Amino acid sequence: MVRLRYELPDDLGPASLEERRRFYSRFMDYDAAERWMAPFPGERVFALILGRHSGIYPHRYRSLKNVPLLVEDARAVRDLRPYLRKYLPEGVYYDRNAYASVEDARRRHVDYAHAWRDRGFRGQELAFDLDPENLDCPVHGDIEDKMRRHQGLSFCDWEFEETRRQAAELHDALAREWSHLSVVYSGRGFHVHVLDPEAYRLTKGERTRMARRYGQRFALDEWVTSGEMRLIRLPHSLHGMVSRIVVPVPRGDLEAFSYNDLRAAPVLAGR
Repeated sequence: MVRLRYELPDDLGPASLEERRRFYSRFMDYDAAERWMAPFPGERVFALILGRHSGIYPHRYRSLKNVPLLVEDARAVRDLRPYLRKYLPEGVYYDRNAYASVEDARRRHVDYAHAWRDRGFRGQELAFDLDPENLDCPVHGDIEDKMRRHQGLSFCDWEFEETRRQAAELHDALAREWSHLSVVYSGRGFHVHVLDPEAYRLTKGERTRMARRYGQRFALDEWVTSGEMRLIRLPHSLHGMVSRIVVPVPRGDLEAFSYNDLRAAPVLAGR
């Protein structure tokens, strides 16, 4: 196994397979993750990525290490548990597309990436993804500089704090248009989820225009907002590249939130 080394602050670093096993067996709050998913319309598809960025994965699944492994028969988050203990993934995601029936979609071999016109498509959750590598850092340069050094996923404290500041500002800007928002610490950056029912019905054109408009002000991954990248990290799962838990952060806590917050780092106590 080739372990990839990124420049990360403090003690952030990849979780070992044993740490992943311990987390998904003993520490993950499956009930909280289920509560997060409960209000969403339709049925969802989940996905696991085993070792794309950390280079750590069960050797017997090496052919799967870089590709999303879809889990289509998990109707609830708790149904993921045997998959998580088997594959020990680096990351756990859900498809923001909502389907009338995943079983029906699977039986008809629906291409999930192009399901917008399918009869079973029920909309897509609107989300904004802010990652620290998208910033122009005064010390480490822009994303092109980082990629040239093979450090495209590295970040420093300045980049983390600026991403957090932008997440708060983006939340407040979106709150002037939408009513039900949630900010989630993704393990590296932040996601802002828009949970208004009307947001699910936005067309791809409307989403693309929104991504461009907000992308002028914030370090966004515009592919997420436009709907092209439909997978997003499941709250309360483990970000295996940095050994941090993906957790919702109330807006009032955001300015003081750190990647060492106990809500995000209890897995370290088991090391």
